[in-house]
Amino acid sequence: MAGLFLKVSVTLAVVIAIAFQLLLKDLVWMGLGIGKHIQPLSDFPYKCRRIDDPRFQACEDMWLSESTRQLFMACSTTDGRKHWIPNGLSLNVTGRSLSDAIVAVDIDKPKGDSFEFRALKTPGFTGTAGDGLLNVLGVTGVDDPNGDVELLLNNNRPSLDPATGAILPDQTHVGANSTLELFRVSGRSSEMKHLRTFADAHVTTPNSMAPAGAGPGIRRFYMSNSGGPYKTGLKALFGPLFGSGDITYCDGSTDELSCKVVSAGHKLPNGMLRNSKDGLIYAASSVTGIISVFRPLPDGGLAEVDRIDIGYGLDNLSEDANGDIWASIYPRGIEILMAFGDPWNAKCKAAVVRVRREADGGYSWEKVLEDGDAEVLPGSTVAVHDSKTGRLFFGSVYAPYIGVCEPIPA
Repeated sequence: MAGLFLKVSVTLAVVIAIAFQLLLKDLVWMGLGIGKHIQPLSDFPYKCRRIDDPRFQACEDMWLSESTRQLFMACSTTDGRKHWIPNGLSLNVTGRSLSDAIVAVDIDKPKGDSFEFRALKTPGFTGTAGDGLLNVLGVTGVDDPNGDVELLLNNNRPSLDPATGAILPDQTHVGANSTLELFRVSGRSSEMKHLRTFADAHVTTPNSMAPAGAGPGIRRFYMSNSGGPYKTGLKALFGPLFGSGDITYCDGSTDELSCKVVSAGHKLPNGMLRNSKDGLIYAASSVTGIISVFRPLPDGGLAEVDRIDIGYGLDNLSEDANGDIWASIYPRGIEILMAFGDPWNAKCKAAVVRVRREADGGYSWEKVLEDGDAEVLPGSTVAVHDSKTGRLFFGSVYAPYIGVCEPIPA
């Protein structure tokens, strides 16, 4: 019996060891920051500051309009994020923010330590059950030749009771009823006009979006479903770690939206973008630390052409005017998960890397800035680079402020 027990124990240990190597090693190593050289802000030629404002809370994603010089931020409230992030299985609908908004920042108009900005109103937008509210997480956009901007954002609406039309008090059984919303902003208007709601059975756990073409307008797009089809339960909890996430293509060029999964088996797919210089689609994984590079196909499909191994947990991606890709990374991923327990006092390391395509077609990347002591910057989920001024803007899914870093002249 003792010999049998020993054999079973050895076999189990081997199975666990193999599972760790194949499935969990990257997650554990990146989550704890093992083997990473974590640096303080003082190592980098930037001067950084926080901008505290009630409207700059929980700005999980940002997109910079180069033509209008406006930074559009998808903001919520720190307290609201703690309760309502369907992608993270926080489904306390009674605690969700009632003031989510897209905030437009005029980055060429400084005002004290901050900038002039507007929280954009949405007249005529029905929201959920007629409340007119947004529950926004990600945002992307395109510049129109006439100076307008089209914005595509994901709206993590709560689900409704099919009999009464009221918001279900318990969302843990069905999850959110997410949609993608298309808006237009004219110049520096204080409003954005709602153009269309994109809803489909494949819009399940949307995280980030990328326009499928250069425009004008956004009618075809890709999106990352971070949990794939699973909104609640154990599959939603563990599935993203083992590859339940997907990339979905949606064609809304006609009145009827058509969506299909074009790339499956992704581990917690997160930030996405279409690079304006090469037309390729870049998709980041928070679990593997890899940016997958795809060539779009005529039918909306994707052909993987490269992989960029960053080696850090990745969140949102952004592109600057030079075509460089800026990836917000987690120096120690576990910290941002712990932050939701006490978001007002959380201290999370933050960093950003720049990815460049070389002349030979390959890629290189470098860490441009890191706040390894969590002194100033929020535990960032997005970083945007303004090529004109060299500034870096940092936003966070939970933090009650954003960060701005100015380059120090050599």
